[in-house]
Amino acid sequence: MTNEGQLPMMKNMLNSALKSGWDMNLFHCYILDSQKEAANYGTAGFRSLTIRKLEVILDNLRQDSEILWIDNDIVLFQNVLNELRSKPGMFVMQDDIWSPCTGFFLARNTDTSKRKLQAAIQWLSVRQGVNDQHAFQAVYRKIPMASVTLLDREEYPNGEIYFNQKKTSKAKMVHCNYLGTTIQKVERFKEYGLWNESDEAFEKVHKHII
Repeated sequence: MTNEGQLPMMKNMLNSALKSGWDMNLFHCYILDSQKEAANYGTAGFRSLTIRKLEVILDNLRQDSEILWIDNDIVLFQNVLNELRSKPGMFVMQDDIWSPCTGFFLARNTDTSKRKLQAAIQWLSVRQGVNDQHAFQAVYRKIPMASVTLLDREEYPNGEIYFNQKKTSKAKMVHCNYLGTTIQKVERFKEYGLWNESDEAFEKVHKHII
C-alpha cells in the first residue's frame, strides 16, 4: 500500500522483487488516492495510514487462504515465498527485536487470525501516538506462541541489524526501518546501492486505487 509520497519507494521494492525472480502477477498494490504526502513515523497521519493498512490486510485475508504483506521500505534479495509458506503458524513474521514486525509477514486465513487483526484495528482506532505494530504487539500477547513463527533476524534483518550492526552476509531481504522519515530511508537505500525507482516492475503488478 502506498500514497503519492511513498510511490517511488514502492517502485524500488517491486524492482527488487522482479530482480530476485518473484512472480509479479502475485503483487496487488493499493494506492491511496486521498493521501498525497509521506507521513513521518509517530504522527497522526502515520497512525491513520497504518489503520488503513490493517484494514487492507484483513480484507485480503478474507478473500484468500493466505497473504504476504510487504512494506514499501523493503528490498528483496531472494524469492523467499516458498520458504515462508513452508513455515508453520497463523502468522510468519519478521522479528523486529522488540516485536513481531507488521511490515513483512505471511498470514493464514483462520477464524483466529482474522479476529486478531480485527482486534488490532479496534485497539489502534482508540489510541494516539501508536501504530499497527504496537497494535499487533498488544494482541500478540494473547495468541498461543505456536501460532506465530518469527523469522531468523540475520536472514530477514531490520534496519538496526543490517545497516547499524552490519550483519549482511545471510540477508535474504532488508527492511529499512529504525528511521523516522521516508527521505532518510531513500538516502540510506541510495547509499548502499539499493535504489531503483523505475516503472519496470510497477507496470507488471495489479493496482487498486482506494
